[in-house]
Amino acid sequence: MFSKKIVAGAALMALAAAASAQVKVYGYLDLGVGSFEGAGGDSTTQVANGNLMTSFLGFSGSEDLGGGLKAEFVLETFIGADNGSYLANNASTTGFWGRGSNIALSGDFGKVAIGQYDTPLFVAGLAYNPFGSSMLLSPTMRHYYGLSIGVAATGRTLSTDTGWVNSLTYETPNLSGFTATVQWSPKESSTDGAKDSFTIGAAYNAGPLSLMGVYADHGVTDANAAYLAEQKVFSLNASYDFGVAKGFFQYTDVDNDDTNLDDTLFQIGATIPVTPQGNVMVSYGQLKRDEVDLKNKIFSLGYDHSLSKRTGVYVAFTSERATDLDTGNSFVAGIRHSF
Repeated sequence: MFSKKIVAGAALMALAAAASAQVKVYGYLDLGVGSFEGAGGDSTTQVANGNLMTSFLGFSGSEDLGGGLKAEFVLETFIGADNGSYLANNASTTGFWGRGSNIALSGDFGKVAIGQYDTPLFVAGLAYNPFGSSMLLSPTMRHYYGLSIGVAATGRTLSTDTGWVNSLTYETPNLSGFTATVQWSPKESSTDGAKDSFTIGAAYNAGPLSLMGVYADHGVTDANAAYLAEQKVFSLNASYDFGVAKGFFQYTDVDNDDTNLDDTLFQIGATIPVTPQGNVMVSYGQLKRDEVDLKNKIFSLGYDHSLSKRTGVYVAFTSERATDLDTGNSFVAGIRHSF
């Protein structure tokens, strides 16, 4: 009898621990087949990973510390689902957990996180265009990060990646629709010219209207390869849900301190529900670099159809035109699944 009571007590303690400390395994897989052609390049047929969003695997957890305070963690890695590889970030040395790796405390005061954390500029970039974080179909993501087809014409415009490594981030609570994020990454170097990076983003959401502004001052350091050049970036973003369609607008100005080249970008787009399960997405974006008389224009059109809450299929077309180069047209059809 005594041993049974011990076992029962241990089981109750284990259940209590599980209730207070929750860990989730989750992810997203996106694979498609298509014909891909960059501006001025040759066309290739590929089985392609991450067309609507890059495939990834994640682990997250939280622990209730009492008094409204929680401890949280995130570990996420990009997956090359087409060949079973993991994908390192384009501009950093973050390695396996390149999508996110941080620990945080949250409560009524908001949230404070340490580690690699999404930047407000990336969050605004994906939230205010119909194709989200797609590095193939979103003109904004293509122009920001240069990770997909055809980008040799202009290169990436941002000197940092989607998430800042070695960063400290504070997010405010929601104050009547207003939220803000402040992020700082130290230079971690004594080299002359090395500089901290700093960014602030502020958003307002009220019914169908959403607005977000971001200012970023990118430093440069030899401590890692995540901060490549000195830049000052300003971005304005807006969306409005009209019911029959949701419209998007983005404007970004990038001032490159090292090269004295300035980039201006804009994007307009819409998501149009055509059935309860299906949406048409359309987006046009342009990058302009006056000093070298260069323009890069991208148009994307797609249809995404949900088969369930977690699974869907899609078809999409994207066309890119760069100064003095031929137009590159790409087409892809695929399937996505979240878990």
